Amino acid sequence: MSRLFFVLISLITSQAHATNVENLYQAQAEITTQDEQERQKLIPEILQKVLSKVVGDSDALANKDMSPLLEQSDRFVKQYAYVKRYNLGNEAEQSLSLIFNEQSLNDSLRAMGLPVWGSSRPEVLFWLVIREGSQETVFGTEQMTSPLITVIKQQVDIRGVPLFLPLMDLVDEEQLKLADSSEELDKNNLFTLASVRYAPKVILLGVVNEQEGKTSVTWQWLVDGQHHQFKTEGELFEALQSGINEFANKLADQFIVVEKKYVKQVYQLHISQVDDYEDFSHVTSYLSNLKYVSKVNVRTLEASELEVSIVLEAGLRFFEQVIEEDGLLSKKRLNSGVSNLEYRLNP
Repeated sequence: MSRLFFVLISLITSQAHATNVENLYQAQAEITTQDEQERQKLIPEILQKVLSKVVGDSDALANKDMSPLLEQSDRFVKQYAYVKRYNLGNEAEQSLSLIFNEQSLNDSLRAMGLPVWGSSRPEVLFWLVIREGSQETVFGTEQMTSPLITVIKQQVDIRGVPLFLPLMDLVDEEQLKLADSSEELDKNNLFTLASVRYAPKVILLGVVNEQEGKTSVTWQWLVDGQHHQFKTEGELFEALQSGINEFANKLADQFIVVEKKYVKQVYQLHISQVDDYEDFSHVTSYLSNLKYVSKVNVRTLEASELEVSIVLEAGLRFFEQVIEEDGLLSKKRLNSGVSNLEYRLNP
C-alpha cells in the first residue's frame, strides 16, 4: 500500500508499525564561508537542532542548563560536510551539515537526566479536521501544499515524528461520510475504522475549531487501545505547532525504552609516572576542572603511582574521549569488572 510520509528526514518503513528514523543525529545550518572559525561558531546551534529530535521531552530540555554540553559541542562532532544548493534564482546557497556521535551524545544526555528517544518510532496516521459550523473538512495527501500542512511538516521535522496523512480517496470518504470528529476516538469510532487500511501504530485526530476569532485544536490519539486527549488554543499556526510538540512529548514518554538509569558514578583512577609534587598538582587540578567531574578524592600516592576516586556525572565513554583528546593522560587498560581506569601521565 502506498504511503506518503511527510517527515523531512529519511525513513525506512518496517512491517511492525514502527519506522526507523534516520539522520536523527544530523542537522544543517546556512554558512557563508568554509572558514574553520565560522564552522566552530555554528556547531552549538546545529547541535541544538539535533537535541530537539533526540530528547523526548522538550520542556525538560528547555528547563535544563545545556551550556556545559553546548560549550563542548565540538567534541561530539563525528563528521562535517558543506552542502551547496541553488535557489529558484539560480543563486548558490551553502549549508554546513554535521553528524554527531550518537553514543557519546546519548551518554551525556542521560547523565543530565534527559530522556533519549531512540530511532525506532511508531508510525502516526494523522487525521486533520477543520470544523466550520456543521461542516467538517478532512485533510488528505492532496492538501500537502496547504499552509496548515506546511506548519505541521516543519514541527514534525523538528521533533522527528514519523507522521503521515491519509489518502482521503473514495474509500476514506465513504467510511467517513457519517463521522463526527467530536466523538471519543475509540475502537468503534469511524476514524479508527477508516484507519485500519493504513495499519498505523498510532492514530492521531486533530480537530480545529474557530469561534469568534479564537482557535482551539482538540487532539485525540489512540495507541494500543488506550485513548488520550488534550487541547491547545491560540493563533491557528501556533495552536498546531504547540499541539504537535506536546503530542511528541507524550508519545516519546510512552515509547522511550530506558536502557540504563544514569546516576552519579564513582570510578577509581590509577595514574602512573606521577613523580613529584608538580606532577601531582597538575593531574589533580586537571581532573577537578573537567566538565562532569564533580568530585576528586586522592586516595594514595606511592612510588609515582597516584590513586584517586572521581565522581562522574556523564557517561564513561564521554570521559574517556575527553581524556584522549586532551592528551595529558594515556590510557593503559580498563578493568571494567571493578570500574578501575589505569592511565599514565605523559611527559
